[in-house]
Amino acid sequence: MRIKEYSRYELKYLIDREQREQLAQALEDYMDPDTYGDDHGRYPITSLYYDTADYKAYWDKVEGHKFRRKVRVRVYGDKIVTPETKCFVEIKQRINKTLQKKRVLLAYRTAAALCGQGTDVPEGLSETEQAVVQEVQYLQNTLDLMPACVVSYDRLAFEGGEYDPGLRVTFDTNLRGRIYDLTLLAQGYAENHFFIPPEWCVMEVKVNYRVPFWLTALIAKYRCTLRRISKYCAALEELKTVLQRQQIAY
Repeated sequence: MRIKEYSRYELKYLIDREQREQLAQALEDYMDPDTYGDDHGRYPITSLYYDTADYKAYWDKVEGHKFRRKVRVRVYGDKIVTPETKCFVEIKQRINKTLQKKRVLLAYRTAAALCGQGTDVPEGLSETEQAVVQEVQYLQNTLDLMPACVVSYDRLAFEGGEYDPGLRVTFDTNLRGRIYDLTLLAQGYAENHFFIPPEWCVMEVKVNYRVPFWLTALIAKYRCTLRRISKYCAALEELKTVLQRQQIAY
């Protein structure tokens, strides 16, 4: 069982295929491929998001609340998920402009029970691990969280080198989701639908302190514009789960 916790800043951009190809090629001169992916830093991600019956996490984002949290279960890689498959239970939290992500690695069976019913997890956790589990239990018990949406996409990721150790840049494409069959277990019939056209990409820049000048110059060169976009919110809107639609300019 492993846990990861960090705070950083996150900037998001909605870019087209040509911008993605140009930027990814340019980044090869400055950054390294994500070691969790293939030789090029590529891997798929699938997440099951939890929310309240009236979509509190969605509305907190849309209304711009300074403090907000989301709970999700996430699987990395192209794998068939079974009850024993290892996955991350994550709390993604934003305070003003600072992002914090806390997560713990559990078997999917345990993760789903924790997020869905607040069920206790096996003993033997460290104090830090137990604190994350207790926070998930608190959110589940006070908000009555339930599965809300599955989101999947393909990621190309780069990591900062020796001079930019906290830097991370990701490109997410083929963004699809569903609001039924809300489990990550392999069922054989679940079908995801695009919630952002496949020719578009969500680029994320994550940094501990500040974006290096060379990256700022590249972003300006290829005319990337900041977008306040949430993949979870965009999926719910396109799949018509909520009435009000967030305006995203393609």
